[in-house]
Amino acid sequence: MQISSLPAAATVATDESAGLDRQLAAFQGLMGRWRDATASERPGLAQALNDLPFAQRAQATLDAFTRAAWAGPDAVPPEPQARMLQAFDSMPAADQKIVAALQGQAAPKDYRARLQADLQDATPQPPERRVDTVTLSAEAQARLAGAATPQVTPLEAPANPQIAAALAAYARVAGG
Repeated sequence: MQISSLPAAATVATDESAGLDRQLAAFQGLMGRWRDATASERPGLAQALNDLPFAQRAQATLDAFTRAAWAGPDAVPPEPQARMLQAFDSMPAADQKIVAALQGQAAPKDYRARLQADLQDATPQPPERRVDTVTLSAEAQARLAGAATPQVTPLEAPANPQIAAALAAYARVAGG
């Protein structure tokens, strides 16, 4: 099957004077027909999908977008998502329309919103900071206010003789 025997979609897709929207719709129509095409129709569809001027433009646009968006094999999120958004934003409006349409989005703004959402999802959010609080005793507050340092009184001997013996042994070992 030759391009000339394909439906009107191929005619519109070959007509460079047709508006971009009509060419995109025709091209997408040809791509959609591929799924339902018979074995005898597929060679003609393949020829149309590869050889038509608009098909070549669409492929060149997707290739350019892919190259510009490639962050490298070692890139980790959010770098690939940021590169895709940056590559899309740097494209002319007509190319954005082609890329968005071939990515299944009705409008470039919808595709850009999806890229932006992907970037936000991939960007780690800083943990929420918790405020630490310290409560000072009345004695500590008085010291900070310049009050005299209270004298430390020695501990009274515990009533339990075993604890008293343990404390005395600790004091001898510790050098006290």
